[in-house]
Amino acid sequence: MKTSKSARIFVLMTAGLCALALVSAPAVAGQSGADEALAKKYAPILGGYELDLTAVGGDLHPTDVVVRDGKLWIDDGDGRPAEIKPVGDSGLEFEAQDERNGYFTVTFIKNDLGAVTKMHLVMPDQGVDVFGDKVK
Repeated sequence: MKTSKSARIFVLMTAGLCALALVSAPAVAGQSGADEALAKKYAPILGGYELDLTAVGGDLHPTDVVVRDGKLWIDDGDGRPAEIKPVGDSGLEFEAQDERNGYFTVTFIKNDLGAVTKMHLVMPDQGVDVFGDKVK
């Protein structure tokens, strides 16, 4: 049986994609496992916050703390999330370095019942020292 050139290319491409999927599946599963472990460790701080930027001429600004690609990130929706790294062992104090905003710290605050209910963001280079309530 004679096959066309396009049919052979299709078969080869399909076989190549299947092989790639088999090779990359363990790496994706491992990444997902790293995200799950990190999300479990930092579950109390993950979620959405509304930062009160009125003192610096802004308004209430939604900001998320998420786990992605095996790292902890703060994301205000500007397309440039910043990785935050723990300071000490409390699981509540973090620092980061951002190209545009410089060095900054993020501290999470618990209420009397031990639940994280607030975020404190300090960006010394920008003159920002604000708090935000956890909303989700």
